Amino acid sequence: MEKIRAHFLKYPPRVFVFVTVTLLIITDLLNSWYLTLYWDKKNFAQLLIQQSIRRSGLLAEDFNPDTINEMLSFMNNTFHFFLVIILANNFFFYFFYLQKKLWAQGFVLFYTLTAAMLAVTFVFDNAELGAAWFIYNAASFLLYVYLYFGVKVLKPETTLERGKKGR
Repeated sequence: MEKIRAHFLKYPPRVFVFVTVTLLIITDLLNSWYLTLYWDKKNFAQLLIQQSIRRSGLLAEDFNPDTINEMLSFMNNTFHFFLVIILANNFFFYFFYLQKKLWAQGFVLFYTLTAAMLAVTFVFDNAELGAAWFIYNAASFLLYVYLYFGVKVLKPETTLERGKKGR
């Protein structure tokens, strides 16, 4: 563990925090873009509408094409709004991680760990998005794992704990 700690202390801890937040913002924006491509490629809005109609005991033919288009638009807008909410949430925590808040660091730790797990699942998912999708998820997995260990190891140096001052 000391070798890992020494590796992350090569640079000032505050520089690590700024680089971490910058990389997380970039990956969040790329994730949003790729998730939008994924949503469109898999045609999830259409699938969800068809499922809802079927579960209601109705037939798709019972609906006017304009109604179906409105429902598609609603589902797509809901998906994009959900992405914006996730980005706003993440940026909120990143801001307070920059302010050395321990609770925000907890979020960053949890986020990097779960994002790494999600990236692994997307590596094996055939989303028909090409090699760039595979390469991005493999690279982001490595990045998230690296950041996770860095945030975890540098906890005392990058947060303000009670009675202690971070660098």
